[in-house]
Amino acid sequence: MKLKNEILERLKKWRESPFAFIEDIWGLIPQPLICSETGVEHIHGVRCYGEFIKGKHLTWQQVQIIEAVEKAIKGEDFKRISVASGHGTGKTSSLSLLIFWFLFTRKNAQIGCTAPSSAQMFDVLWKEAEIWRKRMPKDFADLFIWQSSYIRVAESPETWFARARTGRKEAPEAFSGLHSTHLFLIGDESSAIPDEIYRSAEGSLTNKDTLVILISNPTRLEGYFYATHHEDKNNWQRFQFSSIDSPIVEGGFSERIGAKFGRDSNEYKFMVLGQFPSSEGMIDGWLPMFDKKDINDQVADIGSFVRPAFMGVDPSGLGRNLTAWVGRDAFKMKVLALEKKSTTVGMAEKTITIAGHYEIKPENVKIDSFGAGSDISQEIALGVNERVHPVNVGGKPLSDRFLNIRAEMYWNFREWLKKGGKLVRNDCWNQLLTIFYKRTLSGKIQVMSKEEMMKRGWDSPNEADAGALTFVAANIGRESMSQILGIERSLSDEEMVKMTDIY
Repeated sequence: MKLKNEILERLKKWRESPFAFIEDIWGLIPQPLICSETGVEHIHGVRCYGEFIKGKHLTWQQVQIIEAVEKAIKGEDFKRISVASGHGTGKTSSLSLLIFWFLFTRKNAQIGCTAPSSAQMFDVLWKEAEIWRKRMPKDFADLFIWQSSYIRVAESPETWFARARTGRKEAPEAFSGLHSTHLFLIGDESSAIPDEIYRSAEGSLTNKDTLVILISNPTRLEGYFYATHHEDKNNWQRFQFSSIDSPIVEGGFSERIGAKFGRDSNEYKFMVLGQFPSSEGMIDGWLPMFDKKDINDQVADIGSFVRPAFMGVDPSGLGRNLTAWVGRDAFKMKVLALEKKSTTVGMAEKTITIAGHYEIKPENVKIDSFGAGSDISQEIALGVNERVHPVNVGGKPLSDRFLNIRAEMYWNFREWLKKGGKLVRNDCWNQLLTIFYKRTLSGKIQVMSKEEMMKRGWDSPNEADAGALTFVAANIGRESMSQILGIERSLSDEEMVKMTDIY
């Protein structure tokens, strides 16, 4: 009887405190608090915590999340918790620990876990959970059955479990179909989870008895996760964690991100600081790719290019008024020529003439391959036996950070300017202020299509497109003559207009 009472007392303690469960099962205790809490509602800053010892302590940021859960189950605060965080702050391991605590301490508990991609869901969170299961004392670990998309409690595997599902717009049931008195919903990388997922589970998400934790790099300025830190913020326990303040983030991480993107960049904000991107200049969720300071510091024409030099050609044709030829080297970019719609042969001859004048090698001439661009490439190949670089801007980019080549080439253009590249003085560069981008639900960068730009009454950015083409890497998006001719033969004039405008 005494032993039974001790077990019941311990279980009661575990139910009320995830900290007690984590300490007894894994031997982890909170990073020591060194500030007095007298008169302080909640201590968030790293300076209030003492030395962190790996393998002994939960980080102060993990402590904040788990403390929020403890307050929630005691009825002291909301059961809805939202965490905007930079990379590497221990958020995934925190979720794993809480999954086992909730399952162990609540009979027939059910947990719904989702993330926007299978990689995030199964390669990150689910594998992390299995790592922590294996670190349990064997008698405890054996109580759980780990499967590819479930963690089941062996006593009642059909009614007592955690479930993993990818959150996809076309399959919005990731949080649906769970029925239990003890319900826990977890969204990892929640900023990129489609709103359809949240809408389908609105009843559970707003139920005062359901524990909800959403954690994410705050990548998007719209959607359900964004609302938890803005218009709906008064209904959530909210946290914002910086990688800089985490004792477990690898050294030099923030410096590398700062060097790559700039410390004033949106990437630095959400990857390091755990802050939402800047909303300055935002239009319907789209952010400006360039700002005025990127284009105001223009220089006078200083003659020839330093080699290697590159040229981009944005042809006139269906849906376009001008052909634009733009050249650049490592230091400056210049509009070389503009011409109203002319013949294919004329555009091909002018391309070769301009390239020769500026000593630009044919393989460094990048031509948008839709519409007239494919004809120009063909004329050059047949006429002077030179191979230029026709580019399908809707094709696969070099980096999977981007939706397509158009997004990647404009991003490279942006980075070139921020690193000191100069535009040769021309009023046309104001076109760059009409180039907008946003992140897709999968986190990829996409650029507003020309079709969308024209709906807003903006002109086709011919010179800007030609300039951006110069940043397409060798062989990326390159199409063979047979591919180009195949496209030309298979599409009607109306289809060509659509294909030209959509990018």
